[in-house]
Amino acid sequence: MTIADINEIEQKRDKEQFGVIHLLVENGFYRAHDWSAWLMTTFPFGEALNKPLRISAKRLKDGYIEAWVGFPVSSLGKYVPNDGSVTFNPVNDTQIDVSIELSDDLKDSTYEDIRQYVDSWKESLPMNDGKVRKRESHEIAEAAPRITRISDIIGRVLSFPLESKSPMEAYEFLRSLRQQIAAMF
Repeated sequence: MTIADINEIEQKRDKEQFGVIHLLVENGFYRAHDWSAWLMTTFPFGEALNKPLRISAKRLKDGYIEAWVGFPVSSLGKYVPNDGSVTFNPVNDTQIDVSIELSDDLKDSTYEDIRQYVDSWKESLPMNDGKVRKRESHEIAEAAPRITRISDIIGRVLSFPLESKSPMEAYEFLRSLRQQIAAMF
């Protein structure tokens, strides 16, 4: 699938598709591009709540920023829980659409408003020069800004499996929440 094909999928959205993540199968990985990648990082769920997804971005020759997140096909259940909080719609052999619930402030937004959020997010990402080692890119992804709302933080708290986590994991989770809350104010 070419960049043009992906852009066509990502930019062909009506009001009902504002909260749809298009997961495309590419070389054994699910990848979310552009708007879908923004949704995956702005409204994290599953394992992405505790471990940031690896965000990759590069500026193409025409100035367009290609941004994506990905995870192995075998890890779909970790990153996109099948617990009723999201709905799955297999489109074909290489695409699954995942519908998530948007926050109240985005439900009433226009396409142009959300497109501006997505484009600002992409501009804020560090560009991949192809020489970044895996460890460094993980740290870069962790430092990438996210739009955070109180409803996102409440969702993270409610979905955190405290009973099955070690004291150190609980401490790290609390520390990351404090950083997000501090960044809001």
